[in-house]
Amino acid sequence: MATEFSLNLAGHPVDVIAEADDHLALYVDGCLRKRRQGTPCYLWTNVELPFEDHYLVEVRRRARAPRPGTRKRGTQGAGAPHNPPPGGRESA
Repeated sequence: MATEFSLNLAGHPVDVIAEADDHLALYVDGCLRKRRQGTPCYLWTNVELPFEDHYLVEVRRRARAPRPGTRKRGTQGAGAPHNPPPGGRESA
């Protein structure tokens, strides 16, 4: 059984799927950008926006966490657990 969560990044739908066969997949605008197997697992992709603006999307699955988590500039992503940075401090 796959675990999935979605978010909207400046008009681009982003989907993260933790598949039953231990793969983690990252989709942007319905297109597969990255898919890797294993725990821990790290995926990333760049989302291009108008006027040469870019967002970097990072997804991490840690060995102890059954679900992947998201974070946007130190804040908790919608519908996902918060992953604090190493050292436990948030940057302002």
